Amino acid sequence: MPLTRRGLVVGATTLLAAPYVTKASAAASDTMIGDMLVLGFNGATPDAEGARGLARHIAEGRVGGACFLGHNTRSKAGIEGLTRLFAAAGRRTSPLIAVDQEGGAVQRLGPKLGYPRVANAADVAAKYDPERAKAIYGDMAAVLREAGFNLNLAPVVDLGFQPKNPIVAKFGRAFGNDGKTVARYAAAFVQGHREHRVLTALKHFPGHGSTLVDSHARPVDLGPTWRDDELAPYRELIRAGLVDIVMSGHLSHPGLTGGAPATLSEIAVEGLLRRQLGFRGIVMTDDLDMAAIRTTVPLMDACVRAVAAGNDLLLLSNSAAPDAELPQRVIASVKAAVADGRIPRGRIEAAAARLAGQPRPSAAG
Repeated sequence: MPLTRRGLVVGATTLLAAPYVTKASAAASDTMIGDMLVLGFNGATPDAEGARGLARHIAEGRVGGACFLGHNTRSKAGIEGLTRLFAAAGRRTSPLIAVDQEGGAVQRLGPKLGYPRVANAADVAAKYDPERAKAIYGDMAAVLREAGFNLNLAPVVDLGFQPKNPIVAKFGRAFGNDGKTVARYAAAFVQGHREHRVLTALKHFPGHGSTLVDSHARPVDLGPTWRDDELAPYRELIRAGLVDIVMSGHLSHPGLTGGAPATLSEIAVEGLLRRQLGFRGIVMTDDLDMAAIRTTVPLMDACVRAVAAGNDLLLLSNSAAPDAELPQRVIASVKAAVADGRIPRGRIEAAAARLAGQPRPSAAG
């Protein structure tokens, strides 16, 4: 299905929901739940066992997408062979094939592998106006498309006002210290990618820029440091129709998230993001295998809580302790939670409608 501008911004309207919310689909299907899973894998070539296993899951409707991490990006030939493998496995719809390509330190496809270098966000915003930034990020997106990717897990829309932040400011990942600057350059990033039919994901909702803790390492409480203008990029980009996907972060706040990580909080996803900010599109989790979640919540419980919170896509790196049957386990756990009421009635169908309303560009270049 070709990606159109209207398809990029359309929300979960009644018309989109109609094929899913019917008497015939009173119970969520395995395929609907499988489409919500974006999994990592072990291996850096298409003949790796982990890659072949993930391709089978995609082909059999148990997984909706693949995510590349650093250990998957060892050579240009390996990367592009893997993206072709996963794209060919998508029989019903084009799978999401995702990578983190922000520029700077977070650039999976970098010069050592034969791809162009891109400056970090802070440097782009300091040196160039938004129109030039749009061209830079359009070139980035063209490289991603050529390599076989259709989803960039970027841009970062966190604010960079805390210089001691260990995960955002330290690596120059923020476009600026204020919401308006970040929104302008994030808009350029999204627009550049849309010109090359690559989806983007704003991260890390509701804002990772103020904290002195890295959510990769342990749970993060935003309460003492978070400030309201960290929502400004979301407000402005949602209003402008420039949001494909929002990535919820493993970030807790007494008021914004009810004290739970945003990834697991209905208050954050359904309340703050959807009802207050008016976002009608796709929400995905940050990696549920990260220490902030893994050290506090059993994985299957985290998956159930993430779906109940309103996330449409669950990101699971599945690489530290690979589980070849992880998709089956997640699907069974989610179905059981729907049956016993832990996941609200209609939540899976609503996610399916949103995913159907966001056409997935073919990952072929």
